[in-house]
Amino acid sequence: MKKHCMNNWKDALLPVSFFSMPTHLTKHATVYGALLISLYAVLTLWGIWSKEIHALGWNVTFFMACITALYMYSHERRRITKQELVWFIPLLLIALSYALYENPYIKSVNMIVMPVLFVLCWIITSTPRHHALVWNLLWVRRLAERAVGFVTQLEKAVSMIVQAVLPGGKERSDLAKRIALGVGIFLAAAFILFIPLLSGADSTFQKMMDDFYRIIADVIEIETIMKTIVFIILSVLILAGLLHWTKEEEFSGHRETKNMDTVVSGIVLGGILLLYLLFLSTQISSLWVYELPQEFLSTEQLVKSGFWQLFFLSGINVLLFLLYYRRTSKHVQNILVVFMFASLLLLLSAAKRMGMYVFYYGFSYEKFFATYTVLFSVFLFIRLITALFQRGKTDILRYLVIAFIWMYAVATVLPIEQIIFRANRALAARPDTRIDMLELQMLSGDVLSLGKEQNIAHPGDWDDWVLEKKAIADQKHFYEMTLTDLLMKQE
Repeated sequence: MKKHCMNNWKDALLPVSFFSMPTHLTKHATVYGALLISLYAVLTLWGIWSKEIHALGWNVTFFMACITALYMYSHERRRITKQELVWFIPLLLIALSYALYENPYIKSVNMIVMPVLFVLCWIITSTPRHHALVWNLLWVRRLAERAVGFVTQLEKAVSMIVQAVLPGGKERSDLAKRIALGVGIFLAAAFILFIPLLSGADSTFQKMMDDFYRIIADVIEIETIMKTIVFIILSVLILAGLLHWTKEEEFSGHRETKNMDTVVSGIVLGGILLLYLLFLSTQISSLWVYELPQEFLSTEQLVKSGFWQLFFLSGINVLLFLLYYRRTSKHVQNILVVFMFASLLLLLSAAKRMGMYVFYYGFSYEKFFATYTVLFSVFLFIRLITALFQRGKTDILRYLVIAFIWMYAVATVLPIEQIIFRANRALAARPDTRIDMLELQMLSGDVLSLGKEQNIAHPGDWDDWVLEKKAIADQKHFYEMTLTDLLMKQE
């Protein structure tokens, strides 16, 4: 009888494709898991409103581990393949970085990167034979459609929660669910739409509503109400994403790529290459510089010029590969090879100038990631050049996405601030340095021990900075801690 009821529940509420395979977890357990994860998030991440990014520590790492486990084990999962690990390992590295370092810059960026990568991982890995798909504009559009398509599952997610929270006989349970759903919709519409509009239309009604709010506030704190609302919304979103992003969907949008006209392609690509070589000739005086100017503004202009050339040329080369790679005659492909080698030449020049800039002026967040991007781009261009000499066609777009994700994920678990501080301290000992160590006070508590050492060498300069970083660590709850905070408390 129990099994029959569960089957009826499944058939009535969920699409057949969602439970096309046996599940490790029951439907109720899946809902309870989403509720527990949402409750944990509300209780441990709420401090971000007051402490900002400092409220994020191992609580985020644990949240990502739990929600990944829920998505994974709500279905019958085969052993994870290497193709799936390519996507999930970078996600786990980014999540792990919250438990390791205080670095506020990385944490802020990851608040956007991590949810996007999470959705991307599940959409890709739930697509059959995803590792064999050719990435094109149709596939990118399909990713975007499925990413936002979770809104179509919001009603089913609400039904799942109501079904799990209000069990009982079929008729009585169905009536209770309908009543609860109606009350929920009414309250949401009343507080969000109707009461504000009516209050604005009549001052007497507004005063009555204010008195009503005060009565509620005396019984229940406003913060508790807000936490409850966020808890419900987050639970619904987690389940809606689970329903939509983990559902296996075939993708049959492959289309044959049309060959580009040889004459037109040759003229366009050859003309761009000619302009590129002319541009290089005008920069020949500063192409292989061995010493930076004494004036900081001249140095900054020289180096940033090379960096923006790198950024612009990288975009041009990606576009050229997508347009012309293996889609033109052999002669045009040869022009593309020459173009890539010329681009690599400028990349090496930009890398050299960035290295000299760091050598004289030291590291900062901007210069660290600029240098990291330059070196990554050099290896990337080498890989693209080798693709031109390989037999068969390489999926360039897929390779670029994977390479960039891994490059970024590895950077998040590197002790970046430690690298910046130690490198600057070593370079500052040189007689020809232009490094000001006091500029490193922009760094976080990840380098507290090094800051203390610097304060011993230069008494008084780092006192306020040390006290500030200790105060931030002392205000944290245990679930907001990072490995840096634990080491800081042992000092």
